[in-house]
Amino acid sequence: MVSSFDTTPCSGTSHSSSRKESAPAPIQPQCHSPTPPQVDSDGLQIVRMSLQSQRLSEQAIDIVMSSWRESTKKQYKTYLARWHKFSTKRSCDPLQPTVTDVIEFLTELFQSGIGYSCLNTARSALSAVIVFPDNTPAGSHPLVVRFMKGVFERRPSLPKYKSTWDVNVVLESLRKFEHVKKLSLKELSWKLTTLLMLLSGQRIQTIHLLDIRYMTLTESSCSFSISKPVKQTRPGTHVHDLVFQAYFKDPGLCIVECLQEYVIRTKHLRGEETQLLISFVKPHKAVSKDTIARWVKSVLANAGIDTHQFGAHSTRSASTSAAKRSGLDITTIMRAAGWSNASTFAQFYNKPIEHSPDANFGQAVLSSV
Repeated sequence: MVSSFDTTPCSGTSHSSSRKESAPAPIQPQCHSPTPPQVDSDGLQIVRMSLQSQRLSEQAIDIVMSSWRESTKKQYKTYLARWHKFSTKRSCDPLQPTVTDVIEFLTELFQSGIGYSCLNTARSALSAVIVFPDNTPAGSHPLVVRFMKGVFERRPSLPKYKSTWDVNVVLESLRKFEHVKKLSLKELSWKLTTLLMLLSGQRIQTIHLLDIRYMTLTESSCSFSISKPVKQTRPGTHVHDLVFQAYFKDPGLCIVECLQEYVIRTKHLRGEETQLLISFVKPHKAVSKDTIARWVKSVLANAGIDTHQFGAHSTRSASTSAAKRSGLDITTIMRAAGWSNASTFAQFYNKPIEHSPDANFGQAVLSSV
């Protein structure tokens, strides 16, 4: 029996970047006061005050504030709140500090032990609210740029993994699972989730967004349109549809057969839930990204992968590296994984194994077995 769901594909091409999301154009405060303004300890209040100083309406401010995704707001809020405490202690205006104030703040963060990547986020947060008199955003001031180069030299941001694990080991472990119809819902959920991660090369965020309303499932393939923004989404670009081909050569690794069984099993459990992956225990609600990560990590551990060293996100490195070794061209790998340039793949993902067609990413990963 085949389940089919009509889809409304999202247009756009894939795009990704390992860099932090850039802040909107910094705002030059117009109102000058002899004493520092009273700012709420909530870091984002500083951003709102900066925008208010431009005499923007509250409606306009709300739209500008929406330019940051929630994950970026959460990061910026942390550092802007610390900036507020620092500027209060230093008795400087949080919206109109000197470059010395900014450098000393970043130095304090550095001395607290944080690395280059986090400091770069703090710099971006400050750039959202601080512009020096010469119209230079705080993060772009020559001295701040020079300071950040010094931070990188002392505490460089390096790829998390120097090597990766052998995809074959995990695929062999998945192959040993019983036929999908004999698996418990827990085992079926674990197997399906791991195959989705390995055969797409995508982030957990993307797998978490898979929705049965935007799925088309047939005997030979399954495709998902991603209906919400993901990390690599930018104006004019969006992650491409995820397409999985049936693997008739080895039913034990066929993701389409796995999906067909999962859809049938969960049909009467999900109620109004449309997210593909739901809990295998009552009340069978949509699972979180953290739960998906735990499922994948459990499969890796069962296969003998050192999960103290490799987390669920390592599937991205392992699968893309396997696809490269199987001979898949770099353009197809970049498109599948959502990268805009080959340097990201070369620096962070094209790793040696720790121990030693229709251009379809998933098929290339499976062919490495």
